[in-house]
Amino acid sequence: MANLQRTHHQLEKAEKKLRKYSRSQKQFQVQFVRKPNTDGKFKTTVHIRRGEKSSRYAGHGLIHKAVRFQTRFTGDKPSVTKSLDSLKPKTFRGKVLKRSAQLVNRTAHTAWHTAESTALGAETVTFKTTKAAERNVRYKLQQKYRQEAVDDYHRGTIATLVIAKDAVHGTRRHFKQKKQFKLEKARYRLQKAEYKLFKGEQYRPKLAKNRKELKAERRKFRERKKSFKRFRKIQSADPFTAKVAVRRFQRRKKQYKTDAKKIRTTSRKLKKEKKFQKKTLRKQWRIADLSRPAPLLLKPANYTGKRLAASGWQKAVRADENNDFLSAVEAVKRHGVDKALEKMQPYRLKERNQKKKEKLEKKRSDTRQRLQKREDKLKNKSEQLKRRKKPKKLTKDSFGDRLKNALRQAFQFIKNIYNKEARAVLLACLVPILIIALVLAFILMIFSGILSGSGFVLGTYAAQDYDLSEAEKYYTKLAYDMNEKILKVSSDTDWKNGLAAFGANKRNLKDDPDNWYWGRSSVYDWDPVYDFDVYKLWSFLCAYYYDFDADNNGDILYWSYDRDTENLLNEIFNAEYEFVYWYDNRSRWEERSVYNYWGGGSAETGRYYRAEKDAFVYSGRPYKYRFKPIAYTSELSKYFDSEGYVCINADYRVLNPNDDYALTGFMIMDHRWYSGTKEPFYYVDNDTQTFFFMKGDTRYDRSFWGWNNDDAWFLISPTDTHIWNDTISDTCMYGYYEKYDWKTECNLYYNVKQKKSFERVLEDKLKSQSHRDERLEYYKLLAGQESGSETLYGNHQTLRNMLPGDTIRNYSVKQAFGYDMWEWNQTNDGLYQGIKYYCNTGTRLYAPFDCKIKKVDTANRKITLRKDDVQYWYDGSGGTNRDTEVTITNAVLLSGYAEGDTIREGENFATTTYTNVNFHIEIDTDGYGWDYIDPRLVLY
Repeated sequence: MANLQRTHHQLEKAEKKLRKYSRSQKQFQVQFVRKPNTDGKFKTTVHIRRGEKSSRYAGHGLIHKAVRFQTRFTGDKPSVTKSLDSLKPKTFRGKVLKRSAQLVNRTAHTAWHTAESTALGAETVTFKTTKAAERNVRYKLQQKYRQEAVDDYHRGTIATLVIAKDAVHGTRRHFKQKKQFKLEKARYRLQKAEYKLFKGEQYRPKLAKNRKELKAERRKFRERKKSFKRFRKIQSADPFTAKVAVRRFQRRKKQYKTDAKKIRTTSRKLKKEKKFQKKTLRKQWRIADLSRPAPLLLKPANYTGKRLAASGWQKAVRADENNDFLSAVEAVKRHGVDKALEKMQPYRLKERNQKKKEKLEKKRSDTRQRLQKREDKLKNKSEQLKRRKKPKKLTKDSFGDRLKNALRQAFQFIKNIYNKEARAVLLACLVPILIIALVLAFILMIFSGILSGSGFVLGTYAAQDYDLSEAEKYYTKLAYDMNEKILKVSSDTDWKNGLAAFGANKRNLKDDPDNWYWGRSSVYDWDPVYDFDVYKLWSFLCAYYYDFDADNNGDILYWSYDRDTENLLNEIFNAEYEFVYWYDNRSRWEERSVYNYWGGGSAETGRYYRAEKDAFVYSGRPYKYRFKPIAYTSELSKYFDSEGYVCINADYRVLNPNDDYALTGFMIMDHRWYSGTKEPFYYVDNDTQTFFFMKGDTRYDRSFWGWNNDDAWFLISPTDTHIWNDTISDTCMYGYYEKYDWKTECNLYYNVKQKKSFERVLEDKLKSQSHRDERLEYYKLLAGQESGSETLYGNHQTLRNMLPGDTIRNYSVKQAFGYDMWEWNQTNDGLYQGIKYYCNTGTRLYAPFDCKIKKVDTANRKITLRKDDVQYWYDGSGGTNRDTEVTITNAVLLSGYAEGDTIREGENFATTTYTNVNFHIEIDTDGYGWDYIDPRLVLY
């Protein structure tokens, strides 16, 4: 752990250095970020940020700049290719259209990239051809001048100028290379720290965990294999049982192979990631090493030596131009050795390593994407094997069966004809019964206030369990988030952020409160109330969304949880609750009984400090004067502005530039008259109406005001400073003292105002809709407010109560489903997707349905029950079969029960181990994944 903390510290230092050295390498970019919303749907947001420049399309041409502009768009950019790939049509026509669109899109991409590459290449060739021609002309002119300048004076001048030119360019290039070296070195250290963290936090722990899981899966499969072999030896006489066992073993073997492949793929992905990170780190070290500049002191000698060597070689070649050996050596040197040395230059090697690093990054990305796809595919395959959701084959009747049915119906028809009289008597008896049934149906229709064609079934929530649970979860999250803000307000260190979250301006919250008054107080005369009722919420939503105008032909139209439901819940919550506060700040400045001076005495004893002469009047500023102290103490230095000046107003009071130039308790001495309890520097001669000061026995009269007709007499002028100090000085003297103390008197009152009760808000919302009377009756019926229906609660209960008693509602709730929220300004536990009930230790638990004990976690006292295709009669037309899992916490199995056993509905299989028991219920919603639901919806 200590090593990881040290590595985290190294990572922070490396990131800080990289930010410091990469400022010149940054540019403004548009970043697209794709994130899931609270409802699970993905949304792309756009951000403006500063990112590193890309080395792609390096060039100075207009085409290069235009193409390079696309590197300013980063992240998950919108793409036609991605949109087409994400489509998953099911029909043959849709698949054909998708393939056609992909082909057209790929052709367009190929054509566009070909045209782009051609234009870039043409522009590059044009620029290089032009530069080559310019170099040729420049070289000919230089040769002509050198041939004409044959004397030593001209040659020496040329050599000196060339060396000086090389020195200037080399020095500039040296500092640029040094800056680049620091940047590459910072990148290397950052990658090194990330690589260490990856090995310490991800690679080693996850790899060890995967090995452990693989061994556990292998051990478990071997045990099952041994059990299967023993079973075949014992049950060989029963072919049906043996066939079922063989199928079960084959399925388990397939599941084991899939899980093993998934674990190996995860380990392989980790190993590949480590391999690529190690190679990338090695390449980055090589790039940083090649970026290291040579010492600057050796540059002049290097330039001079190269020039002299080149000049000497040229003289030797030109001295004997007819020497074939020298000409051959010159040709080999120019076309072979020089080019080879050029390729071995550090900057060339650096370019090659950068290209290798880019290729490595691309290969790493492709490998990671390929392995991730494989892992996702294996994960989906494993989930499908666990669910085993295969459609049942409908058995078709044979021709003989259809013939038998036809003959049976014909015989029944003939029999009914001969029994007309008996049928007439039976119909006469049924008429009164039918009349009574119609009357009862009419009475129920009037009572419910719903038309007969609405397709509504009394006492049933018109929604699925998942949608009701999600609505409950979202509403409790609103209350939980608001309570978290209130808890921040109650914190003596974070109260400003808490009030700012409610819309307060931090600038107006300068002083910490001396007292916090929560709830009922002299300002807010009421207690905070939280009266949420989940049954009322469910009933309201079903009544609100029900379509009374539609003809549903006997089927209930379910509403679905979506963004509109969240907006509706926001309206309900805001209509009920409001956070109120009053920041009563009466803090003030109070004058001290005795002023606090620094230095003391007169100018001789050092009461005054030196400052620069800068105290003219500033118009249009939040201050009137300012000056820069040369000598000062720490008490005054905390009020310096960014340039080191002290700012004061017209009354010579020091202002605080760090707090919008607010007043402070310090004053600058005004030496024109007697100030405070100390003796002033200047005195007033009432007879002559002039100022003067004394230096020993000598009097110095001053008849003018300030410097250059500016009112700055609170400073002692440089001339008078020179007289006092007996030295030539261009500075002035000043003094200051503390006159005021800040007296704090601040109180914070805050509360939650309930504008309307929860039930009143729901009723008002229903009254604002069409069919208001029918909706209210429907809402009251579901909420159990009608006479004789106190325990109706939507009538969704399908699973048996697992606790002793007629209903689970006989037990008190300790923690409900959703975000934990019971009372305002109380700490809660966050999201809980189950329910806790108070009970006694040792309470019996009964099976909610015929199921299998899927998993037993003895250490955490957890038991998981599972049953496939549980029929929920209210869900859809004729009911829906869904896989269901029930997880029970704080419970242990009775002796004789073990993991894998099958139990019957109502069978006592476990007991509680604590004073509360927890239930979590998950339902496989339409075969698309598991969802938590509120257990109160399905447990009766």
